[in-house]
Amino acid sequence: MRSFRAPVWTLTAVFLVAVASAVVLVAQSKRDFSVSGHKYAYVVADTKGADIRVGEGDMVTITFAADDIAHSFTISDDHYRIDKRAAPGQPVTFKFLADKVGEFEIRCTLAIDARCQREMRGKLIVTKADPGQPRR
Repeated sequence: MRSFRAPVWTLTAVFLVAVASAVVLVAQSKRDFSVSGHKYAYVVADTKGADIRVGEGDMVTITFAADDIAHSFTISDDHYRIDKRAAPGQPVTFKFLADKVGEFEIRCTLAIDARCQREMRGKLIVTKADPGQPRR
C-alpha cells in the first residue's frame, strides 16, 4: 500500500506547483502605452496627462514617438534605468516589467532645446498589487 501512496503524493505536489505557476502567469497583465513628445510635454494617449499608471508585476510596452524634434524618454532611477530616444517619424518601442513600486520621474534629457530638459516631465506610477482585486 505504501508504494501506491508515494506516487499519489508526488503527482499531487507536481500538480499544485503547476497550478501555482499558472496563477502567477495569469496575474501579470500586459499594459500598452503610446507616448509622444511635443512642445515641451509628454502626452500619454487616452489620458489627460503625462503619467503612466500600472500595477506591480505588469509587463509594460511603450511606443514612444517625437512629433517635432528628437526627444528622450528617460527614467534615471537605479532600478529601471530607461533611456530611449525617438526622432520625428522614428518611434521606438520597448518593454519592461513594473516590478518596483513607487513614483518615478520621466524626463527628456536631450540638449537640443533647453526647455525640453527643464519642462518635459511625466511620471511612471507603479502601485502595489492587491491580491484581492482582479487584474486589468
